[in-house]
Amino acid sequence: MKKVASIVLNNFLHDSRVLKECLSLQKAGYAVQVVAMHEGDLAEYEEVQGVPVHRVKLSTRSWSKNRIVQLLKFFELLYRVIKDYRHYDIIHCNDVSPLPIGVLIKTFFNRKAKVIYDAHELEFDKNTSSSFLSAISRWTERLLINRADGMMTVSDFIADAYVDEYGIKRPEIVKNCPMLQEVKKQNIFRERFGIKAEQQIVLYQGLLAPKRGIELLMEAFKEMDDQQVLVLLGYGPLEEQIKAVTKKHSNIFFHEAVSPSELLNYTASADIGTYLIENSNQSHYYSLGNKLFQYIMAGIPVISSNLGAVKKVISPQVGVILEEDSKEQLIKAVQKIARKGNDYYRPHLAKVAQEYCWENQEKTMFNLYKSVYEG
Repeated sequence: MKKVASIVLNNFLHDSRVLKECLSLQKAGYAVQVVAMHEGDLAEYEEVQGVPVHRVKLSTRSWSKNRIVQLLKFFELLYRVIKDYRHYDIIHCNDVSPLPIGVLIKTFFNRKAKVIYDAHELEFDKNTSSSFLSAISRWTERLLINRADGMMTVSDFIADAYVDEYGIKRPEIVKNCPMLQEVKKQNIFRERFGIKAEQQIVLYQGLLAPKRGIELLMEAFKEMDDQQVLVLLGYGPLEEQIKAVTKKHSNIFFHEAVSPSELLNYTASADIGTYLIENSNQSHYYSLGNKLFQYIMAGIPVISSNLGAVKKVISPQVGVILEEDSKEQLIKAVQKIARKGNDYYRPHLAKVAQEYCWENQEKTMFNLYKSVYEG
């Protein structure tokens, strides 16, 4: 049985893509171990839906964020992960940050190990909070990408951009879709917030961070009457700002993040989903985030920014693509969907969900794993 270490440098609380990959690999007969980062009072070792998780505790974690100290933290992480997982057969690197770990294991500690690079975004062209870290990330990817034995990413546009940038073999496309399931209409938000049956619920779910249309949504709903309400579900740096807005506007609500296993029931408690990614770089323009497919699987129409990859998914029967990200366009889109009614969209969404489901994506991942070993 091949042993897979799936390394992701977050706390693995809300990473649905990595969880789906690991569940699929387990089903296919691989022994999978998630390696994540410890944070707060989270368990260092636990199982999530049967997948073993090791959150690595760093003794340097509380040290300052000085650049030199950040390097020391990464060296400690390298040491701990290599010590525990150098004997694994496959190192699955989620995004560019764990790629040095996989390549070091393969080069110096286990020549038989294979490295899978799973780029969840266009790593060489995305916004980060630090220009220094962004430069390090791009340099790391350029140096190491050809050392990976196989690569997968989330959209055709991103795969083509990687080919153009590095001249590599085209990565396999494994979209971040939910598992195929019948999601019944729910009323979680109405029951929790006292939203009336005749009020239309517009939902944003995911990371509560800038450049994701959250500020635009709040500005638009400040001008709308109570016939439409906005629910912002998730976690992130904008959380306190959102909570402050909800105290002043009765049609805007905040809901804390929920586990991936529960999420679609919450999604199905809304009437419209929003995917308003700011077109500020190629990574955003080419993105196909998991929330887009979650809305479709839950049977709710989508309002989206005018992004290259999204236009291939959202037809007029699935939702509305804004001509520009503005309050006026957003309000018109909400009103347009309200006029047509969700019964118009539901059969089209059900058909599209059959295509954009995880069962179709995992086949590509299995083929990649097979090709890595069989050549």
